[in-house]
Amino acid sequence: MKKKFEIKKLFTATNILIVILLIIYLLDRFLPFPEGYTGYNAWIEDAPPAFNYIFGSCGGLLTNYMARGEILENGTAIYRSITLMFLHGHILHLIANLVGLYFIGNYAEKRFGWWLAYIIYFAVGFIESFITDPLFLAIAPSQSAIVTEQPSMGASGGIFGLIGASLATIFFDLKSFKKIGLPTIIVVGIYGFLTTYVVSFGWTTVCHNVAFFLGLTFGTLIVLPFFLLKKGKFAPAAPQPQATETPQADGAPADAQIEEQTDNDTPAAEN
Repeated sequence: MKKKFEIKKLFTATNILIVILLIIYLLDRFLPFPEGYTGYNAWIEDAPPAFNYIFGSCGGLLTNYMARGEILENGTAIYRSITLMFLHGHILHLIANLVGLYFIGNYAEKRFGWWLAYIIYFAVGFIESFITDPLFLAIAPSQSAIVTEQPSMGASGGIFGLIGASLATIFFDLKSFKKIGLPTIIVVGIYGFLTTYVVSFGWTTVCHNVAFFLGLTFGTLIVLPFFLLKKGKFAPAAPQPQATETPQADGAPADAQIEEQTDNDTPAAEN
């Protein structure tokens, strides 16, 4: 029997965030600039207009006020370490993060609850934004242009934070790995590899490694007390007692055996 589809199941915090990210991307990329605007512009002069429109390189109004980076006026303001997580630089950047967020975010939401999952998401993204740039510049000073000449934006830091936190829960409850859907496992593997080692090897490697280990740390700090106290949602599952069955004679029902035993226990009548 097929289960009846319930539309309310679509209204998760993750799916709502996905819609918000999509709307903000469209506004950022296609809102016209106000008259006299001199801020950030994503338009690529050397590319055909069709390329700019298709890949979303034709705007950047919200990027100018919400992204983080030295190239932007007041670009290192603290609030930008949160608002940058709502922005994406081009259509492929957006698609990769929305697909990753759909599978990873919904899984983390089920494991932690929506509010705790997204405290981790935004906390990791916020902290990571202060660590990544200095660390990358220390490792690869010759690549400083990546940091100084480009705005920083994207949801991948928070997503990698959720991956790390979710993995921490699996360490403490290995059996829970069996409950993860195969599509989620496949997407996590592909997403992690593509966004870290294919799209922009170097800076993103540092970014995602930092976010992953922050998420792993947050997840461990959340799960460990419950595990040690053996109480609450993240406590180790108690072993289930196994039911014992009374052995029965071949081909004889239990009721018949009871009746037979009763007859045998009755004293024989004296002759």
